[in-house]
Formats: sequence, structure tokens, C-alpha cells
Amino acid sequence: MGRLMVMQNRHSVIRNTVLNYSGQAYVLLIGILIMPFYLGHLGAEAYGLIGFFTLLQAWLQLLDAGLSPSLVRAVAQQQSLPAGEQSLGRLLRSFELIFLPLAVLSGVLIVDASAWIATHWLNANTLQPETLTHCIALMGVIIALRLYSTLYKSGIQGLEQHAWLNAANVSIATLRYFGGLVLVSQFSRDPRDFFEFQVAVGLIETLLFAGKAHRQMPAPHWMSGLDWPLLKPILPFAASLSLSA
Repeated sequence: MGRLMVMQNRHSVIRNTVLNYSGQAYVLLIGILIMPFYLGHLGAEAYGLIGFFTLLQAWLQLLDAGLSPSLVRAVAQQQSLPAGEQSLGRLLRSFELIFLPLAVLSGVLIVDASAWIATHWLNANTLQPETLTHCIALMGVIIALRLYSTLYKSGIQGLEQHAWLNAANVSIATLRYFGGLVLVSQFSRDPRDFFEFQVAVGLIETLLFAGKAHRQMPAPHWMSGLDWPLLKPILPFAASLSLSA
């Protein structure tokens, strides 16, 4: 019996690893393949906006450098405890309340600074300053949504629901990249429309992962607050990851 369990666990680990790498490879590959088509349909300056958005996301991922891995680890640990499943909803709600000011502040700062960034950071000849400002403001909304979707993805990953998570990631990536390509090739080459579409995809992504996470880890009640006893042992690990990033 013990040997059978070991073999099953090993098979599960291999399966989850293959699923994770396959999903990540697809998302990375589709992004690399689609980007040149964006350049052909949108033009160099609008394509440069997409590049700036990618850079902005990379910078702001530092805000989440330690929180998401900490949630993955904490959910997995709680799941292994006899009564740990009862704490999962409180744990998720606590992380939601931590992420809330980070997401809101990041989005508000980018929206508020959009006009300044458009005139002082970006050098555009064909795109109007109003278009640049509008697109940068939309980037702030997308980044806020992405921060929250990352939170829910981490919770689902901690539950080891890798098959569902990878299927959802592949579906969202397909919608984001191929949907964006169809938009700019068939309907509109206005970068404002492109980023508005990305906001819609970000909202769908966040709602999808939030719904799944809350079904698997329901909070005791809607107004549940921070559970400090649950968070206290997690914070040193999160801080060490953030500092190493």
C-alpha cells in the first residue's frame, strides 16, 4: 500500500510538472509568435506602446515578488493539516485585503501619471498625446486586474488544481493574443481599442480565477477581515522572497 501511494504521488508530481511547463511554454510561444503581426497592423509607435506596457508590467511584478509564492505555499500547507481546509477561505480573504491597496495604488498612480508619461517619457510623432494618455491610463487598469488575477491563480495552484489552471491560462492567453490580432487586423488599428480589449480580457481573467478560488476556498462570511494568526507565520517567508527579488 505504501509503495503504491509513493508511485501515485510520483506520478502526480510528474503530471503536474508536465502540465505547468506545457502551459507556460504555450503562453510564452504564442506571445513571441503574435507580436510581429501586431507590428505589421498597428505600426511602430503603437507597437512601441505594447513594449512599454510589457516593461511596466515587469517593473510592477516586483510588488508581488513574495506574496503569490507565499500564498501557494500557505494554501498547500493548510490543505495538509487535519482542519486546515476550514482556514483556506480566511487565508484567501486576508491576501485579498493585502493585495487590494497594492492593486488600487498601482492602477491609480499609473492613471494619474499617464499624461506626464505620455509627454515626458514617450517620444511619438504620429500618435496624438491624448491617445498616448488614454492608452497609458488603460495600462494602469490592466495591471491592477493582473495583480488580482495572480493572487487567485496562486491560491488555485496551492490547491494543486494544475489541469484546470493550465487550461484556463491557455484559454485566456489565446483570447488575449489571437483576439487582439483579430481586432487589429479586421476591425480597428487604433491602439485605444486594442488596450480597451485588453482591459476586457483582464476583467474576464480576474473574474474567472476569482470565481474558481472562492468556490474552492469560501470565506466564512462576506465581511471577513484579516486573520492575523494565519498571516503572521507567512510574512517572514514573503519578506525574504521580496528582498531576494
